Amino acid sequence: MNIIFLGPQGSGKGTQAKLLSEKMGLAYLEMGQILREISREETALGKKVNDFLKKGLLVDDQILLEILKNYLTPKNFEKGILFDGFPRNLNQAKLLEETLQKYQAEIDKVIFLNISFSESIRRLTARRICPQCGRVYNLVTLPPKNDNLCDDCGVQLVKRDDESEEVIKKRLEIYQKETKPVIAYFRQKKVLIEVDGERPIEVIHKEILRKLNLS
Repeated sequence: MNIIFLGPQGSGKGTQAKLLSEKMGLAYLEMGQILREISREETALGKKVNDFLKKGLLVDDQILLEILKNYLTPKNFEKGILFDGFPRNLNQAKLLEETLQKYQAEIDKVIFLNISFSESIRRLTARRICPQCGRVYNLVTLPPKNDNLCDDCGVQLVKRDDESEEVIKKRLEIYQKETKPVIAYFRQKKVLIEVDGERPIEVIHKEILRKLNLS
């Protein structure tokens, strides 16, 4: 089964996507993390991607498609792939479908975690990351055990460079314009599962499993 997770920034789709991929044994593809890794490379592509991210803009569709192709291997299709936060616009959705067809594959389900604009800002301004191991926390929904310290490393948590309030609002505006049509597209294809994302993590996870007939 190939599944897409969509939702506004801060909706918790990364947390839910990881839980589901582990439960189902799916290959996990988080485009945001891949792009952040590329943005740190001292290459022409790395510098270009870094420029997009710092401005809060969507990375060019053709760049994303080339990156995506490197991760679409026959092995990853054995049990299926979970796409976390990709595609982010309608053109990307259609390019993804066309690419999957070459592997005799398709998108089976799209899970949309829906939260309000104000809740997105509240959560994102509370997000922190460990600079050593990369583990992500949220002071509102997923806080560390010790105040602002990584549970694993004991290192002081920091904000990501691309999560200033100005950049967050820009990303949410782009989401409203670019990603909402993707949600409408998959709803029309009758593969969309909409879930209220403003609830506890475990409650949301159980609902997703139920709606996928996995519980």
